Amino acid sequence: MITLYSRIALFTSIITSILCFLSFNYHIDFTLYQVSYWLDLIAVFLFILLLVRGLIRWVALFRIKNKTGILLSKKGWFKSVTYEAVLWIFNLVIILFMVFYIEVGFLFKLVLFLYIMESFFYLLMGKKNYKLVITDNAITLVNHSLLVISWNEILTITLRHNDFQFKLKDNKVRLVDLDIINEKDRLEFETKIKEKAFQSNIYFAA
Repeated sequence: MITLYSRIALFTSIITSILCFLSFNYHIDFTLYQVSYWLDLIAVFLFILLLVRGLIRWVALFRIKNKTGILLSKKGWFKSVTYEAVLWIFNLVIILFMVFYIEVGFLFKLVLFLYIMESFFYLLMGKKNYKLVITDNAITLVNHSLLVISWNEILTITLRHNDFQFKLKDNKVRLVDLDIINEKDRLEFETKIKEKAFQSNIYFAA
């Protein structure tokens, strides 16, 4: 869900900047098409998405902070940094492009900058708090994305070389990458998954 919000925001930003570029390149009168108005409207939409995304993942991060679980490895944290950094680059390119080529859209550029800042501080806070937690109700992974897999929704579990594959009753598949946790924690995680699968009568394959 979190990655969906990020993709919608990124897609909206890219399409908007391209349309602005085409308008500028073909000397279309901005005032005629009220570009400033539409950019502000899109900025409000992106800001609402940012608030929703931020609320969901920051609340999840603070809730899980004091819960017993498996902390993510440095490699796991760097994977989150890599994902977020790609979004930073796209947003920075759009901001710089609009600064140099589009005179309007200050609010739009400001919101994109807020996306970068929210992401940056979330990664800083998550460096020592990103966690994988197994409870009687669900498996919860809090990192750049938020993954919650309810035990009641799981149909089968497959342990592959570097990940767990959870097939859900609605035929969706969720993956938990084992590379995001330390080697010393993998056995503990695998054991807990097997035990819970047995208790819940869930088919487990390795």
